[in-house]
Amino acid sequence: MFDNVIEGIFSAAFLFAILRVTTPILLPSLGALISEKAGVLNIGLEGMMLSSAFTGVVVSAYAQDWFGAETGVAVGPWLGLLLGVCVSLLLSFVLALFHLDLNGDLFLSGIALNIFGSSATVAIMFELTGDRGNTSTLASLQMPFIQLPEFINDIPLIGSFIYGVFDNQSVMTWIAFIAVFIVAYVLYRMPFGMHLRAVGENPEAAASVGINVKRIRYLALMISGFFAGLGGIHMGMGYLQLFQRDMTNGRGFIALVTPSLGGGTPAGTMVASLVFGFFDALGIRIGSLEIPSQLPQSIPYFATVLALVIYALQRRISQRVTEMRTASGAAFDAAFWTSIQRLSILHMLLMMIAVIGVVTGVSMLSAPNGFGGADTAVPIGLLIGLASIVLFVAGLPFVRDIFSIQRHWQASALVTVVSLGIYLTLLLALFFEPLLALALGLALSAVVWYMIGGRVLMRAN
Repeated sequence: MFDNVIEGIFSAAFLFAILRVTTPILLPSLGALISEKAGVLNIGLEGMMLSSAFTGVVVSAYAQDWFGAETGVAVGPWLGLLLGVCVSLLLSFVLALFHLDLNGDLFLSGIALNIFGSSATVAIMFELTGDRGNTSTLASLQMPFIQLPEFINDIPLIGSFIYGVFDNQSVMTWIAFIAVFIVAYVLYRMPFGMHLRAVGENPEAAASVGINVKRIRYLALMISGFFAGLGGIHMGMGYLQLFQRDMTNGRGFIALVTPSLGGGTPAGTMVASLVFGFFDALGIRIGSLEIPSQLPQSIPYFATVLALVIYALQRRISQRVTEMRTASGAAFDAAFWTSIQRLSILHMLLMMIAVIGVVTGVSMLSAPNGFGGADTAVPIGLLIGLASIVLFVAGLPFVRDIFSIQRHWQASALVTVVSLGIYLTLLLALFFEPLLALALGLALSAVVWYMIGGRVLMRAN
Protein backbone atom coordinates (compact mmCIF):
# COMPACT_ATOMS: atom_id res chain seq x y z
CA MET A 1 0.00 0.00 0.00
CA PHE A 2 2.81 2.45 0.87
CA ASP A 3 4.28 2.06 -2.61
CA ASN A 4 0.91 2.71 -4.21
CA VAL A 5 0.39 5.88 -2.18
CA ILE A 6 3.88 7.20 -2.97
CA GLU A 7 3.54 6.40 -6.67
CA GLY A 8 0.16 8.12 -6.70
CA ILE A 9 1.44 11.37 -5.20
CA PHE A 10 5.16 11.58 -6.03
CA SER A 11 5.27 10.74 -9.71
CA ALA A 12 6.03 12.38 -13.04
CA ALA A 13 2.33 13.06 -13.52
CA PHE A 14 2.13 14.70 -10.10
CA LEU A 15 5.17 16.91 -10.75
CA PHE A 16 3.69 17.77 -14.15
CA ALA A 17 0.57 18.93 -12.32
CA ILE A 18 2.63 20.95 -9.82
CA LEU A 19 4.27 22.95 -12.61
CA ARG A 20 0.92 23.43 -14.31
CA VAL A 21 -0.86 24.78 -11.24
CA THR A 22 2.17 26.78 -10.07
CA THR A 23 2.19 28.89 -13.25
CA PRO A 24 -0.84 31.11 -12.39
CA ILE A 25 0.69 31.70 -8.95
CA LEU A 26 4.27 32.33 -10.05
CA LEU A 27 3.48 34.88 -12.77
CA PRO A 28 1.51 37.34 -10.59
CA SER A 29 3.96 36.65 -7.75
CA LEU A 30 6.79 38.01 -9.89
CA GLY A 31 4.62 41.05 -10.54
CA ALA A 32 3.99 41.46 -6.82
CA LEU A 33 7.72 41.15 -6.16
CA ILE A 34 8.56 43.96 -8.57
CA SER A 35 5.88 46.32 -7.26
CA GLU A 36 6.83 45.51 -3.67
CA LYS A 37 10.48 46.30 -4.40
CA ALA A 38 9.34 49.76 -5.54
CA GLY A 39 7.26 50.28 -2.40
CA VAL A 40 3.86 50.12 -4.15
CA LEU A 41 2.43 46.63 -3.64
CA ASN A 42 -0.15 45.87 -6.32
CA ILE A 43 -3.27 44.84 -4.40
CA GLY A 44 -5.30 44.61 -7.61
CA LEU A 45 -3.64 41.48 -9.01
CA GLU A 46 -6.78 39.38 -8.62
CA GLY A 47 -8.94 41.73 -10.67
CA MET A 48 -6.25 42.11 -13.33
CA MET A 49 -5.94 38.34 -13.68
CA LEU A 50 -9.70 37.92 -14.04
CA SER A 51 -9.94 40.69 -16.63
CA SER A 52 -7.04 39.30 -18.64
CA ALA A 53 -8.35 35.73 -18.53
CA PHE A 54 -11.80 36.81 -19.70
CA THR A 55 -10.44 39.01 -22.48
CA GLY A 56 -8.11 36.30 -23.75
CA VAL A 57 -10.85 33.66 -23.83
CA VAL A 58 -13.35 35.90 -25.63
CA VAL A 59 -10.84 37.26 -28.18
CA SER A 60 -9.52 33.78 -29.00
CA ALA A 61 -13.09 32.60 -29.63
CA TYR A 62 -14.07 35.52 -31.86
CA ALA A 63 -10.75 35.46 -33.75
CA GLN A 64 -12.04 32.43 -35.65
CA ASP A 65 -14.91 34.58 -36.97
CA TRP A 66 -12.67 37.56 -37.70
CA PHE A 67 -9.89 35.73 -39.55
CA GLY A 68 -11.53 32.50 -40.65
CA ALA A 69 -11.30 29.08 -39.03
CA GLU A 70 -7.76 28.12 -40.10
CA THR A 71 -6.08 31.48 -39.52
CA GLY A 72 -8.13 32.12 -36.40
CA VAL A 73 -6.94 28.91 -34.74
CA ALA A 74 -3.32 29.91 -35.37
CA VAL A 75 -3.62 33.59 -34.50
CA GLY A 76 -6.41 33.53 -31.91
CA PRO A 77 -4.46 32.40 -28.83
CA TRP A 78 -1.68 34.94 -29.37
CA LEU A 79 -4.13 37.73 -30.12
CA GLY A 80 -6.03 36.79 -26.97
CA LEU A 81 -2.78 36.91 -24.99
CA LEU A 82 -1.88 40.32 -26.44
CA LEU A 83 -5.24 41.94 -25.76
CA GLY A 84 -5.66 40.23 -22.39
CA VAL A 85 -2.30 41.56 -21.21
CA CYS A 86 -3.18 45.00 -22.62
CA VAL A 87 -6.34 45.06 -20.50
CA SER A 88 -4.31 44.14 -17.43
CA LEU A 89 -1.77 46.86 -18.27
CA LEU A 90 -4.59 49.38 -18.59
CA LEU A 91 -5.95 48.45 -15.16
CA SER A 92 -2.48 48.71 -13.62
CA PHE A 93 -2.11 52.15 -15.21
CA VAL A 94 -5.44 53.19 -13.67
CA LEU A 95 -4.24 51.93 -10.28
CA ALA A 96 -0.99 53.90 -10.63
CA LEU A 97 -2.90 57.00 -11.72
CA PHE A 98 -5.23 56.89 -8.73
CA HIS A 99 -2.43 56.31 -6.25
CA LEU A 100 0.49 58.33 -7.61
CA ASP A 101 -1.26 61.28 -9.26
CA LEU A 102 -4.62 61.51 -7.49
CA ASN A 103 -3.23 60.47 -4.06
CA GLY A 104 -5.77 57.69 -3.66
CA ASP A 105 -5.18 54.98 -1.10
CA LEU A 106 -3.29 52.13 -2.78
CA PHE A 107 -5.03 49.42 -0.79
CA LEU A 108 -8.55 50.72 -1.41
CA SER A 109 -7.83 51.37 -5.09
CA GLY A 110 -6.56 47.81 -5.49
CA ILE A 111 -9.61 46.34 -3.75
CA ALA A 112 -11.84 48.42 -6.02
CA LEU A 113 -10.08 46.98 -9.07
CA ASN A 114 -10.58 43.46 -7.74
CA ILE A 115 -14.30 44.08 -7.30
CA PHE A 116 -14.46 45.64 -10.76
CA GLY A 117 -12.67 42.69 -12.35
CA SER A 118 -15.00 40.18 -10.71
CA SER A 119 -18.24 41.99 -11.48
CA ALA A 120 -17.41 43.35 -14.95
CA THR A 121 -16.37 39.96 -16.29
CA VAL A 122 -19.63 38.38 -15.12
CA ALA A 123 -21.72 41.22 -16.57
CA ILE A 124 -20.04 41.08 -19.98
CA MET A 125 -20.08 37.28 -19.97
CA PHE A 126 -23.85 37.32 -19.43
CA GLU A 127 -24.29 39.75 -22.34
CA LEU A 128 -22.22 37.54 -24.65
CA THR A 129 -23.35 34.06 -23.61
CA GLY A 130 -26.47 34.44 -21.47
CA ASP A 131 -24.61 32.54 -18.73
CA ARG A 132 -23.26 34.02 -15.49
CA GLY A 133 -21.15 30.96 -14.67
CA ASN A 134 -18.80 30.26 -17.57
CA THR A 135 -18.13 30.75 -21.27
CA SER A 136 -18.47 27.11 -22.28
CA THR A 137 -20.69 28.11 -25.22
CA LEU A 138 -17.78 30.02 -26.81
CA ALA A 139 -15.31 28.05 -28.94
CA SER A 140 -12.28 29.53 -27.17
CA LEU A 141 -8.74 28.31 -27.80
CA GLN A 142 -5.74 27.32 -25.72
CA MET A 143 -2.17 28.55 -25.79
CA PRO A 144 0.25 26.15 -27.54
CA PHE A 145 1.87 23.27 -25.67
CA ILE A 146 5.59 22.56 -25.96
CA GLN A 147 6.57 19.07 -27.13
CA LEU A 148 9.98 17.77 -26.05
CA PRO A 149 12.25 15.84 -28.44
CA GLU A 150 11.71 12.09 -28.26
CA PHE A 151 15.39 11.36 -27.53
CA ILE A 152 14.95 12.78 -24.02
CA ASN A 153 12.64 9.88 -23.24
CA ASP A 154 15.47 7.47 -24.11
CA ILE A 155 17.98 8.88 -21.59
CA PRO A 156 18.79 6.11 -19.08
CA LEU A 157 17.30 6.24 -15.58
CA ILE A 158 15.85 9.76 -15.62
CA GLY A 159 14.82 10.31 -19.25
CA SER A 160 11.28 9.01 -18.99
CA PHE A 161 10.72 10.93 -15.76
CA ILE A 162 11.97 14.24 -17.22
CA TYR A 163 9.92 13.63 -20.35
CA GLY A 164 6.81 12.94 -18.29
CA VAL A 165 7.24 16.11 -16.22
CA PHE A 166 8.08 18.63 -18.94
CA ASP A 167 6.58 17.29 -22.15
CA ASN A 168 3.34 18.92 -23.30
CA GLN A 169 3.52 21.75 -20.77
CA SER A 170 1.83 24.99 -21.80
CA VAL A 171 4.04 27.66 -23.31
CA MET A 172 2.87 29.87 -20.42
CA THR A 173 4.55 27.52 -17.95
CA TRP A 174 7.85 27.84 -19.79
CA ILE A 175 7.43 31.62 -19.93
CA ALA A 176 6.79 31.74 -16.18
CA PHE A 177 9.94 29.91 -15.15
CA ILE A 178 12.14 31.66 -17.71
CA ALA A 179 10.77 34.97 -16.40
CA VAL A 180 12.26 34.19 -12.98
CA PHE A 181 15.77 34.49 -14.41
CA ILE A 182 14.88 37.58 -16.43
CA VAL A 183 13.45 39.33 -13.36
CA ALA A 184 16.52 38.39 -11.32
CA TYR A 185 18.81 39.82 -14.00
CA VAL A 186 16.80 43.05 -14.24
CA LEU A 187 16.61 43.56 -10.47
CA TYR A 188 20.26 42.91 -9.69
CA ARG A 189 22.20 43.54 -12.91
CA MET A 190 20.49 46.46 -14.64
CA PRO A 191 20.31 50.15 -13.65
CA PHE A 192 16.50 50.06 -13.71
CA GLY A 193 16.47 47.28 -11.11
CA MET A 194 18.88 49.17 -8.88
CA HIS A 195 16.76 52.32 -9.17
CA LEU A 196 13.62 50.30 -8.41
CA ARG A 197 15.11 48.82 -5.25
CA ALA A 198 16.45 52.20 -4.18
CA VAL A 199 12.99 53.76 -4.55
CA GLY A 200 11.44 51.01 -2.46
CA GLU A 201 14.04 51.19 0.31
CA ASN A 202 14.31 54.98 0.61
CA PRO A 203 12.36 57.11 -1.87
CA GLU A 204 13.64 60.39 -0.44
CA ALA A 205 17.26 59.34 -0.82
CA ALA A 206 16.57 58.03 -4.33
CA ALA A 207 14.97 61.33 -5.34
CA SER A 208 17.94 63.26 -3.94
CA VAL A 209 20.29 61.57 -6.43
CA GLY A 210 18.07 62.28 -9.41
CA ILE A 211 15.89 59.15 -9.63
CA ASN A 212 12.34 59.89 -10.76
CA VAL A 213 10.43 58.11 -8.01
CA LYS A 214 6.98 58.52 -9.57
CA ARG A 215 8.18 57.21 -12.94
CA ILE A 216 9.80 54.16 -11.36
CA ARG A 217 6.66 53.36 -9.39
CA TYR A 218 4.48 53.80 -12.46
CA LEU A 219 6.67 51.33 -14.34
CA ALA A 220 6.72 48.90 -11.39
CA LEU A 221 2.92 48.80 -11.22
CA MET A 222 2.67 48.44 -15.00
CA ILE A 223 5.16 45.55 -15.03
CA SER A 224 3.24 44.00 -12.16
CA GLY A 225 0.06 44.26 -14.23
CA PHE A 226 1.87 42.68 -17.17
CA PHE A 227 2.73 39.58 -15.13
CA ALA A 228 -0.78 39.45 -13.66
CA GLY A 229 -2.12 39.50 -17.22
CA LEU A 230 0.08 36.57 -18.18
CA GLY A 231 -1.15 34.65 -15.14
CA GLY A 232 -4.75 35.32 -16.12
CA ILE A 233 -4.11 34.16 -19.68
CA HIS A 234 -2.80 30.85 -18.35
CA MET A 235 -5.92 30.42 -16.21
CA GLY A 236 -8.29 30.86 -19.14
CA MET A 237 -6.21 29.50 -22.03
CA GLY A 238 -3.74 27.07 -20.49
CA TYR A 239 -5.06 25.77 -17.19
CA LEU A 240 -8.56 25.62 -18.70
CA GLN A 241 -10.07 26.42 -22.09
CA LEU A 242 -12.84 28.70 -20.91
CA PHE A 243 -13.56 31.44 -18.41
CA GLN A 244 -15.35 30.67 -15.16
CA ARG A 245 -16.71 33.18 -12.71
CA ASP A 246 -13.98 34.17 -10.21
CA MET A 247 -11.80 31.41 -11.63
CA THR A 248 -8.58 32.81 -10.12
CA ASN A 249 -9.90 31.62 -6.74
CA GLY A 250 -7.66 33.89 -4.65
CA ARG A 251 -4.43 33.29 -6.55
CA GLY A 252 -3.92 37.03 -6.89
CA PHE A 253 -4.00 37.36 -3.11
CA ILE A 254 -1.68 34.39 -2.63
CA ALA A 255 0.72 36.13 -5.03
CA LEU A 256 0.93 39.06 -2.61
CA VAL A 257 2.39 36.77 0.04
CA THR A 258 4.82 34.61 -1.93
CA PRO A 259 7.57 37.27 -2.35
CA SER A 260 7.80 37.64 1.43
CA LEU A 261 7.79 33.87 1.90
CA GLY A 262 10.59 33.70 -0.66
CA GLY A 263 12.78 36.22 1.12
CA GLY A 264 12.14 38.98 -1.41
CA THR A 265 14.12 37.34 -4.23
CA PRO A 266 12.96 35.95 -7.60
CA ALA A 267 14.35 32.49 -6.83
CA GLY A 268 12.72 32.45 -3.41
CA THR A 269 9.45 33.64 -4.91
CA MET A 270 9.62 30.75 -7.35
CA VAL A 271 10.20 28.25 -4.53
CA ALA A 272 7.31 29.69 -2.49
CA SER A 273 5.06 29.52 -5.57
CA LEU A 274 6.07 25.89 -6.09
CA VAL A 275 5.13 25.15 -2.48
CA PHE A 276 1.64 26.54 -3.10
CA GLY A 277 1.53 24.66 -6.39
CA PHE A 278 2.43 21.50 -4.48
CA PHE A 279 -0.46 22.08 -2.07
CA ASP A 280 -2.89 22.73 -4.91
CA ALA A 281 -1.79 19.67 -6.88
CA LEU A 282 -1.81 17.56 -3.72
CA GLY A 283 -5.41 18.51 -3.02
CA ILE A 284 -6.37 17.54 -6.56
CA ARG A 285 -4.36 14.31 -6.47
CA ILE A 286 -5.59 13.13 -3.08
CA GLY A 287 -9.13 13.95 -4.12
CA SER A 288 -8.74 11.54 -7.04
CA LEU A 289 -7.75 8.67 -4.73
CA GLU A 290 -11.27 8.06 -3.42
CA ILE A 291 -10.66 9.90 -0.16
CA PRO A 292 -13.53 12.01 1.24
CA SER A 293 -13.36 15.17 -0.83
CA GLN A 294 -13.81 17.76 1.92
CA LEU A 295 -10.33 17.34 3.42
CA PRO A 296 -8.34 17.42 0.15
CA GLN A 297 -10.33 20.42 -1.03
CA SER A 298 -9.36 22.28 2.14
CA ILE A 299 -5.62 21.95 1.48
CA PRO A 300 -5.20 25.17 -0.59
CA TYR A 301 -7.15 27.10 2.05
CA PHE A 302 -4.97 25.70 4.83
CA ALA A 303 -1.97 26.78 2.79
CA THR A 304 -3.35 30.30 2.32
CA VAL A 305 -4.05 30.78 6.03
CA LEU A 306 -0.62 29.43 6.92
CA ALA A 307 0.97 31.74 4.37
CA LEU A 308 -0.70 34.76 5.96
CA VAL A 309 0.52 33.66 9.38
CA ILE A 310 4.03 33.16 8.06
CA TYR A 311 3.90 36.52 6.31
CA ALA A 312 3.05 38.21 9.62
CA LEU A 313 5.83 36.32 11.40
CA GLN A 314 8.34 37.26 8.72
CA ARG A 315 7.40 40.92 8.96
CA ARG A 316 7.91 40.80 12.70
CA ILE A 317 11.29 39.12 12.25
CA SER A 318 12.36 41.66 9.63
CA GLN A 319 11.38 44.52 11.93
CA ARG A 320 13.41 43.06 14.78
CA VAL A 321 16.45 42.59 12.56
CA THR A 322 16.09 46.17 11.29
CA GLU A 323 15.96 47.43 14.87
CA MET A 324 19.10 45.44 15.67
CA ARG A 325 20.85 46.88 12.61
CA THR A 326 19.99 50.40 13.71
CA ALA A 327 21.11 49.78 17.29
CA SER A 328 24.34 47.96 16.39
CA GLY A 329 25.50 50.28 13.62
CA ALA A 330 28.76 49.19 12.02
CA ALA A 331 29.01 46.19 14.36
CA PHE A 332 25.91 44.58 12.84
CA ASP A 333 26.72 41.27 11.12
CA ALA A 334 24.47 41.46 8.05
CA ALA A 335 25.56 38.11 6.60
CA PHE A 336 24.83 36.29 9.86
CA TRP A 337 21.34 37.70 10.32
CA THR A 338 20.49 37.25 6.66
CA SER A 339 21.32 33.56 7.10
CA ILE A 340 19.15 33.41 10.21
CA GLN A 341 16.23 34.91 8.29
CA ARG A 342 16.66 32.45 5.43
CA LEU A 343 16.71 29.49 7.81
CA SER A 344 13.60 30.79 9.58
CA ILE A 345 11.80 30.92 6.22
CA LEU A 346 12.88 27.33 5.53
CA HIS A 347 11.52 26.25 8.92
CA MET A 348 8.22 27.95 8.11
CA LEU A 349 7.89 26.29 4.72
CA LEU A 350 8.63 22.88 6.22
CA MET A 351 5.97 23.48 8.87
CA MET A 352 3.47 24.31 6.12
CA ILE A 353 4.21 20.97 4.50
CA ALA A 354 3.85 19.27 7.89
CA VAL A 355 0.36 20.72 8.31
CA ILE A 356 -0.59 19.40 4.89
CA GLY A 357 0.84 16.05 5.99
CA VAL A 358 -1.55 16.07 8.92
CA VAL A 359 -4.47 16.78 6.57
CA THR A 360 -3.29 13.99 4.27
CA GLY A 361 -3.01 11.55 7.16
CA VAL A 362 -6.49 12.37 8.42
CA SER A 363 -7.81 11.98 4.87
CA MET A 364 -6.27 8.52 4.62
CA LEU A 365 -7.71 7.55 8.00
CA SER A 366 -11.10 8.34 6.49
CA ALA A 367 -10.44 6.36 3.31
CA PRO A 368 -12.64 3.40 2.42
CA ASN A 369 -11.35 -0.16 2.49
CA GLY A 370 -9.33 -1.03 -0.55
CA PHE A 371 -7.60 2.34 -0.83
CA GLY A 372 -4.05 1.94 -2.09
CA GLY A 373 -4.47 -1.75 -2.72
CA ALA A 374 -4.86 -2.75 0.92
CA ASP A 375 -7.76 -3.60 3.20
CA THR A 376 -7.37 -0.34 5.10
CA ALA A 377 -5.42 2.91 4.80
CA VAL A 378 -5.34 3.48 8.57
CA PRO A 379 -1.73 2.34 9.30
CA ILE A 380 -0.06 4.53 6.68
CA GLY A 381 -2.44 7.42 7.36
CA LEU A 382 -1.71 7.23 11.07
CA LEU A 383 2.04 7.13 10.37
CA ILE A 384 1.93 10.16 8.07
CA GLY A 385 -0.26 12.12 10.48
CA LEU A 386 1.86 11.40 13.57
CA ALA A 387 5.14 12.05 11.76
CA SER A 388 3.80 15.37 10.46
CA ILE A 389 2.68 16.41 13.95
CA VAL A 390 6.12 15.60 15.35
CA LEU A 391 7.86 17.59 12.62
CA PHE A 392 5.50 20.53 13.15
CA VAL A 393 6.07 20.60 16.91
CA ALA A 394 9.84 20.26 16.44
CA GLY A 395 9.98 23.23 14.10
CA LEU A 396 7.65 25.48 16.10
CA PRO A 397 10.27 26.92 18.54
CA PHE A 398 12.44 28.11 15.65
CA VAL A 399 9.52 29.93 14.06
CA ARG A 400 8.24 31.58 17.23
CA ASP A 401 11.66 32.93 18.24
CA ILE A 402 14.28 33.74 15.62
CA PHE A 403 16.99 33.87 18.28
CA SER A 404 16.47 30.17 19.02
CA ILE A 405 18.05 29.39 15.64
CA GLN A 406 21.15 31.19 16.87
CA ARG A 407 21.15 29.72 20.39
CA HIS A 408 20.32 26.13 19.40
CA TRP A 409 21.69 25.97 15.89
CA GLN A 410 22.50 22.24 16.13
CA ALA A 411 18.89 21.40 16.99
CA SER A 412 17.68 23.73 14.24
CA ALA A 413 19.95 21.97 11.76
CA LEU A 414 18.74 18.53 12.88
CA VAL A 415 15.05 19.47 12.54
CA THR A 416 15.64 21.03 9.12
CA VAL A 417 17.68 18.14 7.74
CA VAL A 418 15.31 15.46 9.04
CA SER A 419 12.14 17.24 7.89
CA LEU A 420 13.41 18.14 4.44
CA GLY A 421 15.15 14.76 4.17
CA ILE A 422 11.88 12.90 4.68
CA TYR A 423 10.14 14.84 1.91
CA LEU A 424 13.06 14.38 -0.48
CA THR A 425 13.18 10.67 0.36
CA LEU A 426 9.56 10.27 -0.75
CA LEU A 427 10.48 11.74 -4.12
CA LEU A 428 13.77 9.87 -4.55
CA ALA A 429 12.07 6.56 -3.66
CA LEU A 430 10.67 6.62 -7.20
CA PHE A 431 14.17 6.04 -8.58
CA PHE A 432 16.16 4.26 -5.86
CA GLU A 433 15.84 1.60 -3.20
CA PRO A 434 14.34 2.94 0.06
CA LEU A 435 17.60 2.97 2.04
CA LEU A 436 19.53 4.66 -0.75
CA ALA A 437 16.70 7.17 -1.23
CA LEU A 438 16.80 7.95 2.50
CA ALA A 439 20.57 8.46 2.46
CA LEU A 440 20.40 10.70 -0.60
CA GLY A 441 17.46 12.66 0.83
CA LEU A 442 19.25 13.37 4.09
CA ALA A 443 22.47 14.26 2.27
CA LEU A 444 20.71 16.68 -0.08
CA SER A 445 18.80 18.30 2.76
CA ALA A 446 22.06 18.78 4.66
CA VAL A 447 23.54 20.49 1.61
CA VAL A 448 20.48 22.75 1.33
CA TRP A 449 20.76 23.71 5.01
CA TYR A 450 24.48 24.40 4.65
CA MET A 451 24.08 26.52 1.51
CA ILE A 452 21.11 28.56 2.76
CA GLY A 453 22.79 29.66 5.96
CA GLY A 454 24.26 26.76 7.88
CA ARG A 455 27.83 27.53 6.86
CA VAL A 456 27.57 31.01 8.37
CA LEU A 457 26.14 29.60 11.61
CA MET A 458 28.92 27.01 11.83
CA ARG A 459 31.60 29.67 11.40
CA ALA A 460 29.96 31.93 13.98
CA ASN A 461 29.78 29.13 16.56
